[in-house]
Amino acid sequence: MNRAKYIEIFKNGQKEGIRDVTVKRKLQTVRKFLNYLEDAQTDLSNIDRKNVYEFVNSLDYRSQTISGVQFTLRQFFNIMYEQGIVSFDGYQLFPMITTDKRDSILSYYSPEEIKILVESIDTAKKCGTRDKCMILIAAECGLRASDIIWLRFDEINWDKKLISKTQHKTGLHVNVPFTEQVQFLLLDYLKNHRPDVRSEYIFINTTTNSAFTSAKILTQIVYKNFEKAGIERRCRKRGAHTLRHSLATTMLANNTPVPIITGVLGHAGSRTTQKYLSIDVDGLREVSLEVPE
Repeated sequence: MNRAKYIEIFKNGQKEGIRDVTVKRKLQTVRKFLNYLEDAQTDLSNIDRKNVYEFVNSLDYRSQTISGVQFTLRQFFNIMYEQGIVSFDGYQLFPMITTDKRDSILSYYSPEEIKILVESIDTAKKCGTRDKCMILIAAECGLRASDIIWLRFDEINWDKKLISKTQHKTGLHVNVPFTEQVQFLLLDYLKNHRPDVRSEYIFINTTTNSAFTSAKILTQIVYKNFEKAGIERRCRKRGAHTLRHSLATTMLANNTPVPIITGVLGHAGSRTTQKYLSIDVDGLREVSLEVPE
């Protein structure tokens, strides 16, 4: 299969003005699809629509992400059809693309499960203290992965026990308090475990002895430690963002006002925060009516 040729054709078919990050995301989808075809020993020249549907069904993504994949593949096949490479276009492949909005409800872990996760991390192992520290900050402070991975020394106010920083994603400034447990773990990491390298960033990649280049590493670390902790998954996701959402949901269950939760999460307004908050099932049970026999 001439993967490089297909990728180059698709890349050249993108409209001007599209952000580089959007093009990069589309190319990642196309590469993954072409890898799938290569493993199945199938080429675009003899591809069947069934091959495409099987690829999409193999993806363990949320409904909204699956829709994004379908839009990318629709465009990909439109371009390949115009070039005479495939026998059907993207609209024949995906006439209508829909998203299940109910699938956007984020996963939630209870405080007891989060405690098991944190306490199961072996700090005697290499990077154990660093990983535990980052996971604890995500679970107790609610910061995004990018704001933890690239946390700087000058963003820690030790006297007031505050993390004060401008968020990478939104550009909004937040002041988030941290507990003594976070403080002691941070100090332990800095004094005894952090590589002796000159960097403005607190957390260091021990493989390169430099700052991390991607925030995705924290999601991988969280996922790995969820697996080791043996916490039952029950169709829940296990990324860094899950810890952020779990904190918000627990605060809501403890009757924390939404504006305060908004401030902790660093949202511009409470309407954004509402999307993060799951239904309080236990609260609904308390006011529900019994079903007559």
